[in-house]
Amino acid sequence: MSAAHDFDFNHGDWDVTNRRLKVRGVGSDDWEVFPSFETAQVLMDGAVSIDESDFPTKGFRGMTLRLYDPGQDRWAIYWINSKDGQLQPPVYGRFENGRGVFAGDDFDDGKPVKVLFDWSGTDTETPRWSQAFSYDDGATWETNWIMEFRRPAR
Repeated sequence: MSAAHDFDFNHGDWDVTNRRLKVRGVGSDDWEVFPSFETAQVLMDGAVSIDESDFPTKGFRGMTLRLYDPGQDRWAIYWINSKDGQLQPPVYGRFENGRGVFAGDDFDDGKPVKVLFDWSGTDTETPRWSQAFSYDDGATWETNWIMEFRRPAR
């Protein structure tokens, strides 16, 4: 199967348990847990993956746009949410040995950060996504958001 189909696993509806650090970048281990609901589509024969997530207890929605570049054999992943309407800088990467790793640069409260997305368990009924930030140019990483996916009960 072509790498353009890496996100085929994500197609459809999901119930998601989110774990997010209440405060980032200070060494906290105080997590908040909240639900979200996602609907994902795969388009253009797998080369585009989009999803919309509803975070009902947080009062916002988010959308992810993933674009596969066959020339560079990598994905670009973009995020936007309804709170600020700003398209965030992309992270870039690929899947290798069943794990998707995507990296980029962004800002967190005005501070530059390295960003790392990690997809695992994509061949199971319970895929997992996590986000980590590095405030020291990649020397150390702090995971600050984990999403655990499961199909809605029928």
